[in-house]
Amino acid sequence: MDKPNNKYTISGYSFSNKGDYERALKEKEAISYIVANTNMADMKSVLKVYNRSVEKKSFQTVLGLEFVKNMRKSLINSGIVSEDTIQAVPVPPASGSKTVKADSSITQDMAEKYKLAYENEHAGRTIRNMAIVFLVVIIGAMIFITYNSKYSVFTYFTDYKTNMENELVDQYQEWRNQLEEKEKELDEREKALGNK
Repeated sequence: MDKPNNKYTISGYSFSNKGDYERALKEKEAISYIVANTNMADMKSVLKVYNRSVEKKSFQTVLGLEFVKNMRKSLINSGIVSEDTIQAVPVPPASGSKTVKADSSITQDMAEKYKLAYENEHAGRTIRNMAIVFLVVIIGAMIFITYNSKYSVFTYFTDYKTNMENELVDQYQEWRNQLEEKEKELDEREKALGNK
């Protein structure tokens, strides 16, 4: 806050009373919030903020009006709208009238709406990021399991068919050896029983 000679000074503007000064402070906070949470290089976003500000007459002090006027200049210079089609900046009634006091709550409401919208978007972004991380972990686990599997997509172009055939032959050979051993045992038992 700037307070050189006058106790009601902000950004080089001196206000005659505390009410106007406090309103200017609120508008300065609203402007900071809008600039921090809006992509001011995206003219479509700027146009939305501009139209909402003009329709709701959100800014009443010289700080707010200067901000709206600068948005208007940027929009016209970008070519997104022409000077004939864009809404004019509304001039507030003189200080001390009843409408100025009533509109201070509008600026505060607008700041709250922007804050709530930002928090909702931030929460949605957090949930989306968590879902992406969860899916990446699942996909990684599936790839790990598939990679470590004996017969998988990763071994398709290798000699997996030969390995499978060799395993079957080895298993068959093992069964055959077991059968031959059992036959020998049975023959020996028969001979032992036959000799008695």
